[in-house]
Amino acid sequence: MPPIFNWLNTRLGNNSLEDLVVILVILSMVMLLRRFICVVLSRLIFRLVRKKSRSSAVKTFEKLLSGPLEWLFTLIAVYLCAIQLDVHSVWNLDPVSQPGLLMFLDRCFQLGLIFSVSFMCVRLIEFFAQEYLQREIPGTDKVVNQQLIPFFKELIKVFVWILSFFFSLGFVFNLNIASIVAGLGLGGLAVALAAKESLENLFASFTIFLDKPFVVGDLVTVNNITGTIEKVGFRSTRIRTLEKSFLTLPNKLMIDNALDNLSLRTHRRADMNLSFGFDTPREKLEALLSALRTALNQHPRCTEESQIRFVNFGDSALIIKVLYYIDTIDFDEFMKIREEVNFIILDLVRNSGCQLSYPTQTLVVSPSGTPGES
Repeated sequence: MPPIFNWLNTRLGNNSLEDLVVILVILSMVMLLRRFICVVLSRLIFRLVRKKSRSSAVKTFEKLLSGPLEWLFTLIAVYLCAIQLDVHSVWNLDPVSQPGLLMFLDRCFQLGLIFSVSFMCVRLIEFFAQEYLQREIPGTDKVVNQQLIPFFKELIKVFVWILSFFFSLGFVFNLNIASIVAGLGLGGLAVALAAKESLENLFASFTIFLDKPFVVGDLVTVNNITGTIEKVGFRSTRIRTLEKSFLTLPNKLMIDNALDNLSLRTHRRADMNLSFGFDTPREKLEALLSALRTALNQHPRCTEESQIRFVNFGDSALIIKVLYYIDTIDFDEFMKIREEVNFIILDLVRNSGCQLSYPTQTLVVSPSGTPGES
């Protein structure tokens, strides 16, 4: 070694400065290249998991898995470099087997390792759930899958984190898991009472999945609230209301209250009242009624259940009730057809010679000069 580098032979305890420099260079290279290395590793893992798939799936897999892999790769690199150093002799620290800084750091590394692996498992679950939702599988209901898969995805993710928690207690802190589980069993009643509402909502979610009163995407009315189901979770159901607000309702409320699934309708109903003056001739009114019935019965999107009747004498007009059904459940299409029917009705009314009335009042002046209303 040239004399200029003799300072590298300086020793700190059992470590030389040369060792420290080499470790710092390795860590710097790891931090610079970890992104590239993790992308390559994620692609290799993807090839092991899925032999054939779309390029978009590969990118999604890389995006989901690169984060946990970076954590895991960095932790392992730091740990392998750290164990090459004789730290406890330099700073007079207790060994890893005894309580102290080194034991604390070692357990932090183990917890970080367990967290990284659990995080990776959670991201894999996320990826497979997304892939399953995008696949067209014969014999399966895609709408039901869109409701069931996110629910069970979250359920499995919770199970993974619970498992990693107990694994940390047993592996890192050397606790007796059996005794902990037994203790939880003794306190289970107290926990169940404390979490009574949460458990009720959890069981209600299973009732929703089994009974299927609605699925994601359905338009429902419950507890005087109308909106589209966007997600069914462990505790609550999320609804996008007609005002485009985002409403969260407990699952128990969804099954305990009367629920009207508007998406299961086969038709949409439209109705209106037509008002005509009292001086309208009976013949013209009957001809108009006949023309309206014929027009609606011949319309390709209106059902034969339409009702057009002279139903009432209003305060200032004769009332005709027009009620008909349109064979669509799509709101935009319903409004388009209803507008079309309204124009047909308007043309028929004008061609019949009848005049639509408007609210009127008659002012009568008595002989004494005092005005009165009738």
